[in-house]
Parts: sequence; C-alpha cells; structure tokens
Amino acid sequence: MDNLVGCAVMPHPPIMIPEVGKNELDNIKNTVQTAGQVAEMLKEGNPQTVVIITPHGPVFEDAVTVCIHPRLRGSMASFGAPDVTLGFETDNLLIKHIIRNCQRLGINLMELTDDTAKNYRISLKIDHGAFVPLYYLNKAGFKGQIVLLSMGMLAYEEMYTFGKAVQAAIGSMDKRVAVIASSDLSHRLLPGAPAGYSPRGAEFDRQVVQALKNIDVKALLNLDKNLIDEAGECGLRPIFFLMGVMGGLEAEVINCSYEGPLGVGYAVVSYKIKGKK
Repeated sequence: MDNLVGCAVMPHPPIMIPEVGKNELDNIKNTVQTAGQVAEMLKEGNPQTVVIITPHGPVFEDAVTVCIHPRLRGSMASFGAPDVTLGFETDNLLIKHIIRNCQRLGINLMELTDDTAKNYRISLKIDHGAFVPLYYLNKAGFKGQIVLLSMGMLAYEEMYTFGKAVQAAIGSMDKRVAVIASSDLSHRLLPGAPAGYSPRGAEFDRQVVQALKNIDVKALLNLDKNLIDEAGECGLRPIFFLMGVMGGLEAEVINCSYEGPLGVGYAVVSYKIKGKK
C-alpha cells in the first residue's frame, strides 16, 4: 500500500496551541516537540488527504460518523483564541469509498449532512480533538483535503474493522493518504486531574504505550476491562481504529513520546508504512 504514506497517534489538549497554552507549553515540551516532528514526517510523504478520527465529535452508541460537507472549519474560540482558525476541503471521493467498504464489512457509518446535524442538534465544525493535530499538520505545510471521522461507542473489534474498511478505501484509490487517531490516554494520573485520580491510570498508559510501540493489537484487546474503566480515557477506540488501518501491513515506529505532567496522558507515536506483511 504505497499510497498510505503514514499513520500517527496524536493527543489533543488545547494547550498544545501556543495561543491557548502560552506559558503552559513549557509543561508539555516533549509532546509539542514530537507532535511537530510527526507533522513534518507525515508532510514529507506529501499526502493529498488526511483522514482523522476524533473522540470529541458527535459520538453515537451504535455508529461511527463521517462529516459530509464541502469545506470544514474550526477555531479555538471556545478556548479563548478565536483568531486561531483552520479550514479544509473535504475529500468526498474517498468518503464514498469508505461508505462502500463500511457497508461491505457491516460497520454502521452515519453520514453527517447539514440536515442530520440540524435533526440531532450537533455541529459539523472541526472539534478540538481533530483541530489540535490538524493545527500541527497545517503548520508543517499541509494544504490538502481531509476526511473527518468521529468514533462511536462500538466494540473495540468493530472499531478495528472500521479501520480495515478505511484501509481498503485508501487502497482502492490512486491518492496519497495519511491517517491520524486523535487520542488522550488516562485522565486520572494525578490528584486534581480532570477526571479525578486513580493509581491505575499510569498502569493503563504504560500498557497502551507499550502496545503502540509494538503495534500489538492483541495486547490492547487483552487490556483488563476494570483497568480501562479506572483510567478515564478518551482515546482507546481511535487507537483500535488506527490499528485496523495498519492491520496486515508492515509498519515501523518513527517517533514516540509520552508524558502526563498535568494529570492526562499524552502519547505521540508515528508509523511509516512499508507495505503488506
């Protein structure tokens, strides 16, 4: 699969945006530095489209979603920086292939149109989960199209299969594509953390980061359910999706960092795709 130019797990704290984080960027220097390196690596592959899955878009119990809109925009207005904006054209041709492959593999994919958004009272804007990684891609010079996906509360195996559907869609097109899973790990690493404190949060993060380094989906599937519940994570389903995108492919870890100084685990991992196993 020569046209899958790279994949990455990237976190999404709004403080990674300099205009939002300001002095707090010093607290997550490794994350900011590695995110910049990952963005540069993906840009070197000259992707025409970036597929990104977010845990903070419209989340349904029984479906994953894709935004169907000619142009998607977002800003950091909710985080005190209204002048920080992004806008991208949507790759509707790739979306058609994704829809077709989801139907083939039995994945319930909801198409978010203007009418759907009005009916469910949801926004089609780029949420912060997608905005933060795309900010770094844009900073590296990416000017192509995007496909904006949101996770659903599906079984982890189904999220993996969703990734396989996207892999098949990419493989059926003559277009260079990069794929990003937006993912924060445990929100309970420290007393005073956003979701409270659990001593098991750090153990969850350790196991997930090790599985990411080893590209080991079995280790992720074998995670203890109670450990997952204790961790207070928002990024495991996007990670399973990314594992599906890379399923059956030979991949090499290029960049990797992890830190959690503010009580939330931030992992940045990038992969270069070498072809089929």
